[in-house]
Amino acid sequence: MGSPKEEKRHFDDETQVHVTLTQGFWLGQHEVTQSEWRRVMQSAPWTGEDYVKEGDNYPATYVSWADAIGFCRKLSEQEHNAGRLPSGWDYTLPTEAQWEYACRAGTTTRYSFGDAESNLPEYAWFEKNSKDTGEEYAHPVGQKKPNGFGLHDMHGNVMEWCRDWYADKLPGGTDPLVKGGQATDLPASPASKSASPGGAARVFRGGNWFSDAGFCRSAARGKRTPGFRLFNLGFRAALERSVK
Repeated sequence: MGSPKEEKRHFDDETQVHVTLTQGFWLGQHEVTQSEWRRVMQSAPWTGEDYVKEGDNYPATYVSWADAIGFCRKLSEQEHNAGRLPSGWDYTLPTEAQWEYACRAGTTTRYSFGDAESNLPEYAWFEKNSKDTGEEYAHPVGQKKPNGFGLHDMHGNVMEWCRDWYADKLPGGTDPLVKGGQATDLPASPASKSASPGGAARVFRGGNWFSDAGFCRSAARGKRTPGFRLFNLGFRAALERSVK
């Protein structure tokens, strides 16, 4: 997890650590869309905001970390009540480690498709093919090529909230999750205990239509407070076994 120091645009908070993921999980093929959000939450927080196009297949934006967590909880409740989701499974945000694993799709290069920035327009909406061309908004999901796991828009379109609190150093170890002021994992791993959260910020991952190619790398990370909302920030849902 993370990037080697020699990688172009490497930052100190991306220093590589070893991670073992022991639990299987599912991840949305693309970002949560406006139609999916409306169906669950009965609201449209992006309406009337700047740099937004509305439509069923556009990503849901102007949603905070707390909003995204609320969506996952409500979706879990609805699906359990309808008998479509087995007991012991819940929707949630992916951990930062899960997100990067899914983004890389087995690769160790800058992007899931290799190191060449010249190929990025085939896989992502970012600065050069969106903001710089006057298309200053998130685009409908799934229009670009998927990565090796069949996931779309991992390198661009909108940034995506992760479950973790932000830590200045990536948490390593087994199933790491930076939570509530300390790095935790399931089960405990000494390696992950070295991570320390940087205040109350939460992690987001993935490039966006406003960002340059360097921020679209698999290892790129960012942070915002849990109540922050923006035109290029959304999320995708994960599905995993409930942790009691």
